[in-house]
Amino acid sequence: MLIAVTYHYVRPGFAGSAPGIYGITPGELETQLRLLGTVGEFVSIAQVRAAVRDRGRLPPRALLVTLDDGLREQVDHALPVLDRLGIPAVFFVNTWPIANRAISTVHKIHLLRANTSPTNFYALLQAEGRRQGIEVGPGVVPAAAAVQYPWDSPESAQLKYFLNHELAPDVKDAIIGPCFRHVFGDAEEAISGDLYMDIERLRELGARGYLGTHGHRHVHLGRLSRPALQENVRTSLDTLVQWTGVRPFALAYPFGSLEASRVEAAAVAEAGVELAFTMERAANVDLDRPLHLARFDCNELPAGRQPSFTVHSLFDSAPWARWHREMPEPGVPGNAMAAALKET
Repeated sequence: MLIAVTYHYVRPGFAGSAPGIYGITPGELETQLRLLGTVGEFVSIAQVRAAVRDRGRLPPRALLVTLDDGLREQVDHALPVLDRLGIPAVFFVNTWPIANRAISTVHKIHLLRANTSPTNFYALLQAEGRRQGIEVGPGVVPAAAAVQYPWDSPESAQLKYFLNHELAPDVKDAIIGPCFRHVFGDAEEAISGDLYMDIERLRELGARGYLGTHGHRHVHLGRLSRPALQENVRTSLDTLVQWTGVRPFALAYPFGSLEASRVEAAAVAEAGVELAFTMERAANVDLDRPLHLARFDCNELPAGRQPSFTVHSLFDSAPWARWHREMPEPGVPGNAMAAALKET
């Protein structure tokens, strides 16, 4: 069984005028990794690749550490913890913001929410929407937003879901860009330089075998045409080869939801990807769907903000990955079905 866990922001503190950027401190990261290591064995992305290719076997209780978005703080604050504990990891990087000294819209949203009150942020969005003739406001089923953003208030979760999953990327960019400039002025290039990894850091990760792609741009891949999806992924891979001399083979789907990862495995494979990860909160009991592997958010695992399991029950109680797979017969739970298969 493989349980993957993902992290985003890792920094010494998260003081801010408003909630918007959630993460983990280096001390909290070390505590969680030490705890998980008592019940499982950490593996590298290369070991997972070898197992998929039938050139090796993973330990029975394998753990994989992943970090998304290519944030500079991950190398500055998370990598030293990983090195001290002897734990490998894979860092999934978006190349567009680094290449253009710009900020992905998803991170502009985080920064806006961290520096403006929820009321003022919503007022900014509505004013810009009216100026452009675009209706701004969440219209999703609350449950869908709560599943994707369990750490936010219901109102904030619905607004984030609306922005990240319901608006077309070009519409979202058109609304968020002016709002960002209203709050931060012309500081985007400077903020980008502080927020994302530089090429030197990427080269270090590539040399270690720790480098993966999050796509060129941080966009909802499930909404792209096949050619657009492949262009997004190939551009990121080609850019990383140019910068580091290393061509990654693993992808993390931006946003990671069921819809965001609803892409043809063949399309992803043709773009040059061998392993790809969703954000299905589940364990991988096999590697039969290497282009739709599940991951947990760090907050859901033991020592996280709202753990769903105790450390000793993790490998026995975690639900098994089901997205983009054939479902068991009605009335047969996933774990029971797999247990029955193991006995045959």
